Amino acid sequence: MNILHLCRQYHPSVGGVERFVSDLATRLAARGHTVEVATLNRLWRRPGALAGEEVVGGIPVHRVPFIGGPLFFFAPGILPLLSRFDVLHVHNTDFFLDFVAATRSIHRRPFVVSTHGGFFHTPDHSALKRLYFTLVTRRSLWAASAVIPNSASDERRFAPRARWAVRIDNAIDCASFSMERRQPVPGRLITVGRLAPNKNVSGLLKVFARAREARPDLSLVVVGEGPLRGQLQRQAEESGIGGAVEWKGELGDEALKGELAAAEVFLSAATYEGFGLAMLEATAAGAVPVVNDIEAFRDVIDDGRNGFIADYANAPTAAKALLEVISLPPERKAQLSASAKAKASEFDWEKAAPKFEEVYLSVVSNQ
Repeated sequence: MNILHLCRQYHPSVGGVERFVSDLATRLAARGHTVEVATLNRLWRRPGALAGEEVVGGIPVHRVPFIGGPLFFFAPGILPLLSRFDVLHVHNTDFFLDFVAATRSIHRRPFVVSTHGGFFHTPDHSALKRLYFTLVTRRSLWAASAVIPNSASDERRFAPRARWAVRIDNAIDCASFSMERRQPVPGRLITVGRLAPNKNVSGLLKVFARAREARPDLSLVVVGEGPLRGQLQRQAEESGIGGAVEWKGELGDEALKGELAAAEVFLSAATYEGFGLAMLEATAAGAVPVVNDIEAFRDVIDDGRNGFIADYANAPTAAKALLEVISLPPERKAQLSASAKAKASEFDWEKAAPKFEEVYLSVVSNQ
């Protein structure tokens, strides 16, 4: 089967959707399919155009010119590619979804869409987003051969707009993260994610500062880039924790695995996550999660058994929870780490990839 994945940002961009598409494409290719990726030819956070054609990790990547930016872009040059494939897999609810839906009478190919949280992860332009969803997105979802929500919250939001919806939770390469030799540094914490408003790293720093008042030996590794980095670094300095925070920026897979293996605890104060891939990768590596009380995390974390849920809106309470976890006996930490790994294994690609394959076969056979 010939499969084209469409996502607005891809390698060398680093992010949850980018990793998801790369992992899925690689596994489908290993299962004997011909898999390619179509994306935009510029990154949001890096100047200059990228090569129009490139092979990344064995997967051909086509990059098309566009106008616009993260909120809305226009890239009609994607059209000539579409009819070359048996099935089109659109990732997220953006221009690519609307364009593939609007031109289906031209390319005549079945298409599916993975929702990845859609465009509701921040409150910015909320009224405009709701209007666009009502007028445009819901029609595009109905036109899709299948809608694939990636979480319980996505299922509630997007499945009612679909002719056929199949929930397939996000997945990780559990084996590669769990194989890294674990050597946790006492008091070492880590957070991973884009430095953007919905990740609430500002709130996390407040909790860390509170906790460090009681435990000056605590340190925090921040992995990720984004528009708020300068502001967050200033906050850390002004809070007196500048020397205890390491800003790693974006890391490749091997470097990330090494950082996770060295951390005792994974933190996330995110106010919204479509699913929470970074947390799953951390738990696969054995880090104990202490994460914000949001649905995406509650779907995975059984509080006190494989991690902990904390209210990061209340810094003293969250700091107290963090300190309690850090102070647990080594055998209890090891037990939690093992439980976290076991939960992460439920979301391994070996289980998820065949589910996508089944959806593709179904929509192609019904074409």
